[in-house]
Amino acid sequence: MDEQTRKQKYRGELLTAGMVLGLVMFAVVVLQYLFRDAGGFVVGLLSFANFAAIVAVLIVYGRRAAALCPPDPVLRPNGFTYGRAFGFSILVSLLSGIVYGVGYFLLTEVIDPRYFGRAMERVAELYISSGLMTAEQVQAGMALMHNLFVVIFANMVAMLFQGGFLSLFTAAIVRYRRPHSSFPPLQ
Repeated sequence: MDEQTRKQKYRGELLTAGMVLGLVMFAVVVLQYLFRDAGGFVVGLLSFANFAAIVAVLIVYGRRAAALCPPDPVLRPNGFTYGRAFGFSILVSLLSGIVYGVGYFLLTEVIDPRYFGRAMERVAELYISSGLMTAEQVQAGMALMHNLFVVIFANMVAMLFQGGFLSLFTAAIVRYRRPHSSFPPLQ
């Protein structure tokens, strides 16, 4: 496979992974919304599903991307290293934040704005009562949450931290390196 084709397939894996992760996370939020009255066990199970989805997508698509970058003495002597795997996972997390942010915005602004409005008001009351924010700060923040671009940016940042933390571990699983020649082969 020539270098141009490999790069194109790599970008395809990156974009597909971001889209899949964003859609799966949005599906989990929709399920949480639909089963909001089902009880603590279901909510906990869906929260775990969110975590499992992030790990699964980062590993599955990371391995597919790693297969596109096998060791090459000239271009990639170390193969798909930990740093490349981590970078891939961070980019997937950012892209999924865009998809998830758009879905979340539609859910909160189009599908059921009253339900989410009440939920946001309860959170705002907690911030004010705890003294973390003033009423004016909360009001300004609430106004921003009706802007699509702010919601997308907020979800990108959230996924950067959430996906980035998990990437520290999944990148170690995904990386593909040529064995060091200084170690004797296992018998």
